[in-house]
Amino acid sequence: MTELQLIKGRPKIFAIGSEEIMLSLIEKYVEDYNYEYVGSASQKDEIFEKIDNLSPHLIFLDTEIQGLDLLELATDLEIFDVPVIIIVGALFDNTIDKLLMSNPYNYLLKPFEEDELQRAMAVSLKKHEQNKLSVQTAQHKIEEKNTELLIEKSDSSFLLILCIALIIIAILSRNATWLQWVLIIPTSAMLLNSIVSIKKQKPVTPYEEDDLPFISIFIPAHNEEYTIESTVRSVCESEYTKNGESNFEVIVVNDGSTDSTGEILSGLKKEIPELKIVTRHPPRSGKGKGFVLNDALTLSKGEIIGVFDADTQISTDYLMTIVQYLNGEGIEGVQSRVKMWNKNENFLARMQHVEFASFGNTLIAKDNFNFTGFLGGNGQFVKKQAIIDSGRWDGFAVTEDLNLAIKIILNGGKIRYARDCAVYQEAVTSWRAFFRQRIRWAIGNFETLFVYLPQILRSKISISKKFHIIEHISFYSFNLLIFFGFVVTIVNAISWFIFHGPTIIRMEAPFIVGVLSMIAFFPGILLALSRDKPTILEYIKDLVKYYIYCFHLIPLFFMTMMTMLTRKERKWSKTEHTGGQKE
Repeated sequence: MTELQLIKGRPKIFAIGSEEIMLSLIEKYVEDYNYEYVGSASQKDEIFEKIDNLSPHLIFLDTEIQGLDLLELATDLEIFDVPVIIIVGALFDNTIDKLLMSNPYNYLLKPFEEDELQRAMAVSLKKHEQNKLSVQTAQHKIEEKNTELLIEKSDSSFLLILCIALIIIAILSRNATWLQWVLIIPTSAMLLNSIVSIKKQKPVTPYEEDDLPFISIFIPAHNEEYTIESTVRSVCESEYTKNGESNFEVIVVNDGSTDSTGEILSGLKKEIPELKIVTRHPPRSGKGKGFVLNDALTLSKGEIIGVFDADTQISTDYLMTIVQYLNGEGIEGVQSRVKMWNKNENFLARMQHVEFASFGNTLIAKDNFNFTGFLGGNGQFVKKQAIIDSGRWDGFAVTEDLNLAIKIILNGGKIRYARDCAVYQEAVTSWRAFFRQRIRWAIGNFETLFVYLPQILRSKISISKKFHIIEHISFYSFNLLIFFGFVVTIVNAISWFIFHGPTIIRMEAPFIVGVLSMIAFFPGILLALSRDKPTILEYIKDLVKYYIYCFHLIPLFFMTMMTMLTRKERKWSKTEHTGGQKE
């Protein structure tokens, strides 16, 4: 839809000025262009009366008009939401300079030619209508997200009440047999993923050197003074070349940083030719990672888009390894392994390392299940056209990576997992920062589950893919019940061991159901731990520690639900990076 299709009839043009010769020229040039000249005025009251009555689509403002405060007039004209073209005469003083700085739609210098005026009109009208469409689109998007927020609140309320009610019923009736039956599906899926992850992945088909795609790497950065330099240097040292020349670019988006991130990047720019820096200022900055990535996408020239967090470390052959996974029919994205470079800093850091290794097992299984993997925030590589076809990143989404992955899969695309290359990042080392991070991740999963579930069920993808998507995004939904089941088992075991009495809460499902609901948690963890080739003692210690660590999922569920029920808008919160203890 063009701007002239939006305007009914001929565009109406109005002029503010008192110079008859100039007004006559404007009228002639306007009519010659088949626009409608509706008149002029030079006195303030008359100007606003005529604009009210005539409803012009565009206004010319002559700066040489006498007896008017031009800056005040320009401000007052804004209420009409009509584009203004400023006509500047020989006098160019401070007032005119400020007027031009107020961002008019266009300006002309006297004397102007007919084609100049006509071009200025067409461009201004087009720009104005595009702005109106952008505002309408933004308003529609906000309304859509507000509707989604209501859906999330109602679904969160239902899920929270249901889980609490089931737990209370189990405690009061002293019977949790239902829990074993509820958990049989997610726990069986966990066990199946563990078994399938043992299978060797399908090999990649390497690109010929002449066909290696150009890669654009995005690094969002907000107050990252402790890690940004080492990240940029690590990424820019990549040995990814084509015909002897560097075959990638690095775009760092400085998203309103208030620390020394900007100064550090400016220094790096002087010595690293592949580095590009984009700076976002308030009020555009700080709105969410998706908005940042979309800005970078507009400026990128790569066929492949890679995303790294600002605490990333990679090997020099990382890019050459991971890009090969995208060389296949229907392959639109790939996620690499994620490891913690400070895994031995404390208990929490070590458990996150084990957790990501376990999650890697799940993604290996999904890769073996016809490439139904998912993208993470760090170390994701996607074909640029697939991002565009999916509507780009959702700036309103709390986990924009998961959101994009779902859209790609629903569009028929495949996502692989690269187990033979890893991105190293900083593990969170304090429980407060940890819960803040995990609440965001859990909210992102619930958002995706509540909003996309109807689309997933209606989509034309295979039932197998639908199952893998739903199983993945409903992970946090079952955590409370899974670990409530563990609590019941532990309580019953203590009761039997100490008091030698009957069980506190009965679990009377068939033996195989009970076994599956209890042991499915462990095979994936055992496999994950084995990949680091630990000693027997380390193996046992990490297994026990990780089992204890996972009970954080119980308070996390309630904290996430309360956050979703009380929040008034979707708000993205970044993980703080401190540049801690590297190994």
